[in-house]
This record gives sequence, C-alpha cells and structure tokens, in this order.
Amino acid sequence: MGDVSKWTLLGGVVIAGLLYTGCTLTRAGYQSPKYVVKGRLGDVEIRDYGRMVLAQTPSRLATEGRDGGFKRLFRYISKGNASAQALPMTTPVLYRGSGEAEAMAFVLPPGEASGQASGEAPSPLDGAVQIVTREGGCFAVLRIRGGRGAVARQRGMETVVEALKDSGWRLEGEAEFAVYDPPWIPAFLEKNEVVWRITQR
Repeated sequence: MGDVSKWTLLGGVVIAGLLYTGCTLTRAGYQSPKYVVKGRLGDVEIRDYGRMVLAQTPSRLATEGRDGGFKRLFRYISKGNASAQALPMTTPVLYRGSGEAEAMAFVLPPGEASGQASGEAPSPLDGAVQIVTREGGCFAVLRIRGGRGAVARQRGMETVVEALKDSGWRLEGEAEFAVYDPPWIPAFLEKNEVVWRITQR
C-alpha cells in the first residue's frame, strides 16, 4: 500500500471516529426517559417506561416539512408558553402516524412537566401544540438501521411484528418512531428506534 493510500485510509478512520464521538457527545448532552429492560426477543428489547408528558403537534410533511412541527415545539420549550418558562431540550423526538396524519412530540423533562404549582406542564401559546400524557407500561423497542426514512421504519415494524409473533406479548395501538440525533448526523451513525406498546397475552 502506497503512502497516499495509507494517509487516505488513516484520514477516513479519523473522520469516522470524530463523527462517532460527536454523535455520542450530542446524545449525552440531552436527558432521555428512563426505562428498565425486562427481556429481549432477538434484536427487540422489552422495556418498561414510566409515564411521560409530551408536547405534541401535527407534522404535515407534504406542506411544511419536518421543520414546521419542530419549530413549533422548539418555540414552546423556548418560553413560548403561558409561564414564559424555558424548558430543556430532551431526546428522543417522537413521531406517530404518517403523511398528513403524522404527529411529532417532545418529551418534557419529569421535573419540568410535574414541578409546576398546578402539577401540569405550562400551557402552549400556539394552539397547534398540545400537552398529552403517554401512560407508562411495556414497550417493544428496536434500533432501526439505515436511517429514519419510511423504508427503514417499515422494515423495523416488520421485524418487531415477526419477533413478537409467537411470544407472550401482544402489540397495542400503532408504532412510534424515536429519533435521537439532529439531521446532520450521517445515517449510518443515527440512533432511531421503533417503539411499540405491548401487553401480555
């Protein structure tokens, strides 16, 4: 191998390492909901999550792109609420539904969501943002490979369905998709998950 090839290979390794480190540090800078792993079915983890309070808004991809919903939610946590209170950004950003029916949600930090005098999260100023509660329980969770697009999501859902087919668990409702990284993270380094509520058969 020539000197140029060696330096090219070394440069590629260094860049990949920097990207991985930057991605890891980015995720580590944000609070995520705590959970307990109760078991595994192949690549699918069975997790027990507590109650979550979400700030949710429509994410009409065809008309405004993902940024439309994201900006509304970001304004809410950036003092765009009745208390003029800044709330910390968390991970993941949650998506459910598809197309015109897709909704995007931020998970509110437990201390901020329940620490108000009223026991509730501050009311949004934007009527397109709603505060909703996702009750705790068991969820089947799969790390999605290959980015956050529709094809990767569909494959992820199919994998979860197959993993639970002959198990003691039954899928409930519709799948959610959890996105942990900003758009500038390369697809091969992204952390994205299928999150699907389950109950025992």
